[in-house]
Amino acid sequence: MQEEVEIIKIKKIDYSRAIFTILVIFLIGTVIFFGARAYTMTKKIVTARSESASPYLSGGDTDISKLSQGDRRINILLMGIGGDNYPGGNLTDTISVVSIDPKNDEVAMISVPRDLYIKVPGYGSHKINSIFSLQDPKDVSASGGEKKSAIDGNMALVKKTVGDFLGVPIHYAAVINFDGFKKIIDTLGGVDINVTKEIYDPYFPDKYAIGYDPFYIETGLHHLDGETALKYARSRETSSDFDRSRRQQEVIVAAKEKAVKSFNPSKIAQIMNILSDNLRTDMQVGEMEELFSIAKDIKPDKIKTKVLDDSADGFLYADKYDEMYVLVPQDSTLGEIHDFVSQYFKDPLLAAEHPKILVTNSTKNSYWAGQTVEDLKSFGYDAMVNKNDVKSPTDNKPYEKTFIYDYSNGRNKYTIDFLAKHLGSVPVITLDEKDKGYDIEIILGNDFKVKN
Repeated sequence: MQEEVEIIKIKKIDYSRAIFTILVIFLIGTVIFFGARAYTMTKKIVTARSESASPYLSGGDTDISKLSQGDRRINILLMGIGGDNYPGGNLTDTISVVSIDPKNDEVAMISVPRDLYIKVPGYGSHKINSIFSLQDPKDVSASGGEKKSAIDGNMALVKKTVGDFLGVPIHYAAVINFDGFKKIIDTLGGVDINVTKEIYDPYFPDKYAIGYDPFYIETGLHHLDGETALKYARSRETSSDFDRSRRQQEVIVAAKEKAVKSFNPSKIAQIMNILSDNLRTDMQVGEMEELFSIAKDIKPDKIKTKVLDDSADGFLYADKYDEMYVLVPQDSTLGEIHDFVSQYFKDPLLAAEHPKILVTNSTKNSYWAGQTVEDLKSFGYDAMVNKNDVKSPTDNKPYEKTFIYDYSNGRNKYTIDFLAKHLGSVPVITLDEKDKGYDIEIILGNDFKVKN
């Protein structure tokens, strides 16, 4: 049977705020109950230590200039699954990577569709939603021969696969199941949802997925318990995936708002008890505390989201494999996706620099300067075109080689390093000239190859 297509479309701020708030609540709970009680709960939640743990959180040195570029952010894989009480319970229904910039207090999130057909290290190609159930626990062992659980191995496998796909290290993973979601809603006392479109789904599956449990809800304001909220978020047969995604957003945002309003130690204790049975993560308690110290300073307007899909700017296209609907990368080398992710999960040291960049043409193709400016703007840079082309003063001919003038006398070190590499290992000439109106000038020579 062809699997359903699930491409989550989300509003830019609310959904990411909700996801991140839930993560923060989990961290707050751990900190509040740190001690014997927290140890009992977190012992069930926390799995084996991540072999790819963030050195920023676990290494004790928060000077990010000493870390490699990929480790200057903290990348966390979030997954939602059905769980043991649901057929296909180990299929991942939701896959997102939350990336935290600890220097500039910013968060970026990328959501990956479950229909992505992807290469899995050691297992060939599979839909990404099946990876969590691929690894045989008998084959899973930690360094030094210590045996890991199946969930440890499967989390590590998904982290490796998603990290290779996006071109970034995944430091931690967390997975929560449907029962946990329902129980948290009930613990919060339910959520209030304004239903704007009537739903009648006679094909909503029963808990055994062998029959139906018809679902109906009329328009208007409703107070939903956990079971009803889950049905409202999951119903799909008589509405579109876009409608379903909107409903998922509504429920999560409502849960977030209810959690904030009802925040108290008793609620946190109950939620922690629920999470201890329904959430697993390889982030250790000490790392959670460090992350909380960062997360508490991040403001809602510093959170952004992106969905990879088959739209014009989604990097994927729809296809079929063995009569199965799949999404595959437009660029089979993954270069386009890696370039985008490097922009979207911007290096904190690059993000802290704000140079003005002038692009000057010295080739036969003057429009290349404009294309280069657009390329730099896609990375968030303040770039502009020099309206006047230039020639070499020695022979009054176009420059043969592309190079960079650094007028900031090294004050934009990380940007200069990035630009030199991005343009093809071009030389940099440092000049201490003031009042130029810009900090960096790129001279495009005849050897320049425009970025597609």
